[in-house]
Amino acid sequence: MRKQLGQWRARRRLRDDVGLWYHPDYNVEALAETARTLGLDPRRSEKIAGCVTGRLRLPPRVIRLPHVATVAELASVHPHRYLDQTNEAAYLGRVFGLPEEDIDSEPLISSQRRQVGATIEAARWAVEQRGRVGFHAGGGFHHAEPEAGMGFCVYNDVAVAIAQLRSASFEEPIAIVDLDFHQGNGNIIAFEKDETVLTFSIHGSQWTHTEAVADIQHLLPSGTKDREYLDTLRESLPEALRSHRPALVFYIAGNDVLRDDVLGEFELSGEGLFERDRCVTEATRKCSASLVVTLGGGYSRDAWRPSADYLHWLLTDEMIVSTPEPENLTVHCARIAEALSPLDLQRESGDFNLTEEDLMGDLAGPTRQSRRLLDYYTSHGVEFVLEEYGLMDELRQLGFEDLRLSMDPSDPQRQRVSMHGRKDGEEHLLVELLVGLASRNAPEGLEPNEDLRFLSIEWMMLQNPTESFSLRRPQLPGQTHPGLGVGERLMNMLLQAARRLGLDGISHNPSRYHIAFIGASQFIFLDPVLQGRFEALRAVLGDMDLAEAAWMVERGQVVDGDGHAIEWDPEVCVVPVSDRMFQYLTSAAYQESRAAARKAAEAQGIKTATV
Repeated sequence: MRKQLGQWRARRRLRDDVGLWYHPDYNVEALAETARTLGLDPRRSEKIAGCVTGRLRLPPRVIRLPHVATVAELASVHPHRYLDQTNEAAYLGRVFGLPEEDIDSEPLISSQRRQVGATIEAARWAVEQRGRVGFHAGGGFHHAEPEAGMGFCVYNDVAVAIAQLRSASFEEPIAIVDLDFHQGNGNIIAFEKDETVLTFSIHGSQWTHTEAVADIQHLLPSGTKDREYLDTLRESLPEALRSHRPALVFYIAGNDVLRDDVLGEFELSGEGLFERDRCVTEATRKCSASLVVTLGGGYSRDAWRPSADYLHWLLTDEMIVSTPEPENLTVHCARIAEALSPLDLQRESGDFNLTEEDLMGDLAGPTRQSRRLLDYYTSHGVEFVLEEYGLMDELRQLGFEDLRLSMDPSDPQRQRVSMHGRKDGEEHLLVELLVGLASRNAPEGLEPNEDLRFLSIEWMMLQNPTESFSLRRPQLPGQTHPGLGVGERLMNMLLQAARRLGLDGISHNPSRYHIAFIGASQFIFLDPVLQGRFEALRAVLGDMDLAEAAWMVERGQVVDGDGHAIEWDPEVCVVPVSDRMFQYLTSAAYQESRAAARKAAEAQGIKTATV
């Protein structure tokens, strides 16, 4: 019943009290590069509109599709000489932080102009009746000055909307409440001499020292949390609005104040953001003003969620603070892999030009010495991948600096990748990986009966030479130093590489029992008999501490029923990727053979013995 009441209330408010503006043109794929480097989500607006309409089962028609702002509308704030400049790819590149050659001007400009149009429409609609809320799932381009664009902002949508209202004889006071982490320099400069427009801001990054005639600015320190932030807001905003008496408030609801934002340095929680948005709304209602909400900044994967929760509350009065569902590392790496482009992975030191190898490919013949890892990844591409998947960050969090990648792909079967890092003035080898592309005969029963192709791990060493073994981290056989704790992340990266290259899976020969034990959640022996024997051994040792079990196997203290030591023989284990590999490993023939081998091994009476 409560859910149905919320749906009914939302439909009624969307008809009379709350307007929602969004357009699919906001999603610009050209911003994918900026999204990867700065956390900007090109589909943030779509997620907000889609989440709320989905939650409340609202029909698509409740979303208002805005017009593209005309040149005349833009020219009410931006001179024509500046508008001409915004058509240049080089200029847009500086605004969006992209190389000129990556700029596709038309969709970028179309998206920004349509978002300006949405803010204009939301403002016109809101002032038709006091107390209305125009929610624009976009906009908030507060860094665009009349004659300069910057910070992802080409045109200043709020300034243009105000100019359009003024030209239509709307003369009442207006307030801009800017709660983005970054100060809105564009609005301060645009209304520097206009006492009818209050520019109120709480920010942590100052972009201009200009002071407007009706200007209230609060600069808070890095690390500001919910309490300090909300205290500042509650103590200053209501009084500022009472004094200025606006009939319309533009609210730039930037979510880059959220903790873990890539570009923000505040540490507000989701609950803190919800209270912030509610406080602005209540203060606006108390002065009987209309409200126009725009998004502003937000540079984290979940920056869209507080905006969706805010819109949900405006429509239903229900206070929901959604939290992202925990994402396991495999899903996380798969999501990153989907966003990576071949250009990123095959680029030579940032150079976009094609090499002779790119053009000739396999025409050079089998004797051609590869310059790429797995005949695909350049050194620059490998380094880019390590950054994107977070492995470099994990090493930095362990205290290592000046991380240095080296790669030798000259031997197709044993291509070397290593990572060194400096700590306390000394350089250490942290990662050493030998990989290659390997083919194996298809096991009996595998269809089609063609050779299997694997990403073969010939050797993997992950070590932290600055740490010592302890009771918590005991030494395992073959270890010289404790591990780094990044093995799962690295394996998921290799899994995504195998998928990208169209291979059947990953293969390796675990040299010791504990390596097979740790990898058992992903790896399975290609031979079902070996898999069954391993399961029988693990059943005997599974309740023991791993280090103790590993050393017992190493020292020959695990024996069969006749008292003979069970020796560990490295054999092929695989992580399946292709459909036929999955089908083989789950087939009745494989499973029956595995079960019979386990039963036979258990019948031998495996046990531990003191030597």
